[in-house]
Amino acid sequence: MATTDTASAGLVPFDVTTVLLTATLGLVVYFIYSLFKPTEEWEQYGVKQPQLPRLGFIDFRAGFKKLFEEYGDIVGMKSADLQLLTRDLDLLKEILVKDFNYFVDRSTALVSNTSMPLSLFFAKRQNWKRFRRIMSPSFSTGKQKIVGKTVEETALTLTRFFEECARKDQLIPIKETTGQYTSQIIAKTAFGFNTNCIGKEDDQFTHYSKNIFKIRSKISMYLVLLLIRFPILQQFLVKTLKLEYFDPVYQDADQYFRSVLRPSVKHREQLQREGKKNPTDFLQQLVNAKIGSRTDGERTSTGLANGHGPEVSQSLTEEELVAQSLLIIFAGFETTATTLQMALYLLARHPDIQDKLYEEIQTVVTSQSPSHEELGQLIYMEQVINETLRLYPPVPLINRKASETRTYGSVTIPKGAEVVVPLGLILKDPKHFPDPEKFDPDRFTEENKAKRNPMAFMPFGQGPRLCIGMRLAYLEVKMALVHLLRKVKVEMNERTEPKKGEDVVVSSQGLIVIDKPIKLACKLR
Repeated sequence: MATTDTASAGLVPFDVTTVLLTATLGLVVYFIYSLFKPTEEWEQYGVKQPQLPRLGFIDFRAGFKKLFEEYGDIVGMKSADLQLLTRDLDLLKEILVKDFNYFVDRSTALVSNTSMPLSLFFAKRQNWKRFRRIMSPSFSTGKQKIVGKTVEETALTLTRFFEECARKDQLIPIKETTGQYTSQIIAKTAFGFNTNCIGKEDDQFTHYSKNIFKIRSKISMYLVLLLIRFPILQQFLVKTLKLEYFDPVYQDADQYFRSVLRPSVKHREQLQREGKKNPTDFLQQLVNAKIGSRTDGERTSTGLANGHGPEVSQSLTEEELVAQSLLIIFAGFETTATTLQMALYLLARHPDIQDKLYEEIQTVVTSQSPSHEELGQLIYMEQVINETLRLYPPVPLINRKASETRTYGSVTIPKGAEVVVPLGLILKDPKHFPDPEKFDPDRFTEENKAKRNPMAFMPFGQGPRLCIGMRLAYLEVKMALVHLLRKVKVEMNERTEPKKGEDVVVSSQGLIVIDKPIKLACKLR
């Protein structure tokens, strides 16, 4: 049973003194570092560089937007290193797709005493290539069809809870509930664990899935972003002094998942040695790699440009296995739960769009259980999901690091420079999406998409490092919306949060955080 005290909830009691102390240490480290850092300016590489303070402390979303307005779509910045901020789609196509081999790595390193830094998301070049090859078969189209039954069973459980709330006239805590939905799917489809907590108190798997990272408040986000600016300081606090307070990963969650994964891995290894049948889930894919074998016969591309490159080991260490598991648990929970939450909120706020979507479901889905083909025919539903992702991308900022100096027209990106890609601002760029704050699923009709640069919509990233779980996320959201909207209508009123006619307040400088948790009403159809 999950506990409810502050520490066990994954929340760290941040105080002003700690933040100020960390900031002061950061300034000291920064200026010492600056004394020995070669001086480079973006002007020598053909890029405009604003005369900002060298530290460049700005509110990311508002600050970046202002920079674009004043300097255009390519802006040079400088903190400790050179940073290229860009929403130029042609340049981004070169960086993320065509010249991917020169921009494989993310520039942000995670400093933690847990296994998470070894995961696919943070992995560098050859390790990223190895992890991606091992994990990709678990997210193939064929595997999506296999897990569809579990996804639907979970969607039905979610729907029964919404129906119960409708009958009792109870408000629904949306993120809490959608988190239980996605956590239950990941537990079963990826690891073979059975959880059942939708509408109840979180079980341990769900509780720790929600609290792998400590970022659950504005203050904690700002502290983490500050430390990212000063990796030497963060390395000293976390690795040298072993101060758990500054570790962004909740160590109790890391220990919990280790405790449940290790016996399961050992059991599966024993079954495999005995020649007995094992599940064909994500964990088994990792176990196969850990013991140096592959049983599914599938081959995948390296993930590098054109699929070329040297052969890569297919093996995993136990620590790497835990790391990939932690990543899939967190990513599978957080991004999809957030997208489903925001989709339900937007549908409640726009009942005309909800009605149109309901009509499509009734027309396309002819049986109680929607087939894979029927889900693919829900064109307007996909438009609704895509417009939700445009307004509320789960990860509004990504970055890449140049491994070699590259020149594109008049712009040169030197080796070691960071390229900052503000996905959230690209998705709300009025050049591509007029009246960008408006919720309008018709932006994604085939006709409208054909008029727009494909790079303008990339909520899951773009190129070989595209989010590996994207198709599973769409499947989970579609299945939930089909079953929910056939039975209930979500609404806003004077009791809901926000109230009818009001909007949510969102912090999106890391993961999306809603200032006040969304609570919606629903009525039976």
